Amino acid sequence: MNAKRVMVLGLFGAILAMALFGCATSDQKYAWSQHESQRPDLNTYAYMPYAGEEAIPAPPAEPVIVERIVDRAELLPANANAGECYARVFAPPRYQTSTVRVLSRQASQRVETIPATYEVVEEKILVRQASKRFEEVPAEYGWVEEMVLVEGAKTVWKEGRGIIEQVDNTTGEIMCLVEVPASYQTVRRQVVTKPATIREIEIPAEYETVRMTKMVSPSQEKYIPIPEEYTTVTRTEKVSDGSMQWKRVLCETNMTPEMVSRIQDALMKAGHYPGAIDGIIGPQTHMAIKSYQKQNGLAEGDLTYETIESLGVKIN
Repeated sequence: MNAKRVMVLGLFGAILAMALFGCATSDQKYAWSQHESQRPDLNTYAYMPYAGEEAIPAPPAEPVIVERIVDRAELLPANANAGECYARVFAPPRYQTSTVRVLSRQASQRVETIPATYEVVEEKILVRQASKRFEEVPAEYGWVEEMVLVEGAKTVWKEGRGIIEQVDNTTGEIMCLVEVPASYQTVRRQVVTKPATIREIEIPAEYETVRMTKMVSPSQEKYIPIPEEYTTVTRTEKVSDGSMQWKRVLCETNMTPEMVSRIQDALMKAGHYPGAIDGIIGPQTHMAIKSYQKQNGLAEGDLTYETIESLGVKIN
C-alpha cells in the first residue's frame, strides 16, 4: 500500500514538473541567451534549463544527487498553480525618493551701521573779546581880555593958565602940579578853560554769524538677526538590492498571437517598439521589452506579468 502511494506521489510530481518547466518557448530561449550574465553560477545554486534549452554541464565536483534535489526544490517558486509559467529574472534595485528640508545656512546676524545725522545751523561766534582803551582828551583854551598897567599914577608939573597969563618972557609962568592917573592897556591872552584829561573808552566784544554743521545724533550699530535657511533636497535611497527572483511569465500555455500584438502595440505607443505588429515575439520585440523594463525599473529577463500590467495590456 505504501509503495502504491509513493508511485502516485511520484507521478503527480512528474506531471507538476513538466507543467512548470515545459512551457518555455523558443523566444524564452532567445531571452536567456541575451542574459547569459544573469545565469547564476552552478556553484551557487542549481540552474534548471527550460524546454528546448541546452543543459549546462555540471562541474566536476558536484554534491550528492540527494542534496541537489533538495536545493532545487527550495529555489522553485512557492504557491505556484498548474498551468502557470515562471522564469528566474533579475529584479533591479528598488529606490525610494523622498524630499527633506536640510539646513543650508546657520542663523547669524549682521551689523548695520546707522550714520550720524547732521544739520546746518547759524551761530554767533566771538571774534574779539570786550576791552578798554584810554584816550587823552586835550585841554581846552579860551581868550580873555585884561587891563595891563602901562604906567602908574603920578604927579607932574604942568603949565597952567590963570587969569593973568604971561605976556612976555619976563612975566612968570603958571605951573600946576597935576596928578596923572595910571594908564592901562587892554590885552588879550589865551587861557586854559578845561585842562587835559584821560578818557576810558569801552570796546564791546565782536561777534560773527557763521553757518556750521552740527551733529544731531551720533552713529550707531544695529544688530539685525538673520534666521537660518533651509533647502528642500530630494534624496534617492536604495530600498533593496537587485536580485534574481522567480516571476510569472507568458509561455506557450497562455500566450496567443492576439495578446502578443496588443503587447507590441503598447510597446509602440510607449516609444520602444518600431517594428511591425505581427503577433510574433522576435529579437526586436525582446529588445523593446528589455528597453521598457529598464526604463521603468521592472525585472528584466523575460515577459513578466508585471511588465504586461505596466503596459496596460489586459491578460485574458
